[in-house]
Amino acid sequence: MAGSGSHSIAIDECMALSYVGEIAQAYHIGFIGNLHVSSVLFEETEEAAADVQRCMDEGQRFHGYVFGLGGPLTQHITCSRLEEAVAAYRARR
Repeated sequence: MAGSGSHSIAIDECMALSYVGEIAQAYHIGFIGNLHVSSVLFEETEEAAADVQRCMDEGQRFHGYVFGLGGPLTQHITCSRLEEAVAAYRARR
């Protein structure tokens, strides 16, 4: 995908940010991702603030990184968990 002529790529929650970041950097493109939507919002087994921190720490090493969800919100979620992730992101900016 990186070599297709796109300006950026979006990645799902299973991709390692550092791996994709190196590829994006080599192709001079941006990339967006990858909050663990399944474990943070659906299964509620991972803390939102910790995963936001992981994304921001790993992503900031690469020019063109944009924080985002690693998947669609296709299931019922507890809104307070999403609000927690948003608050953690805002505090980090």
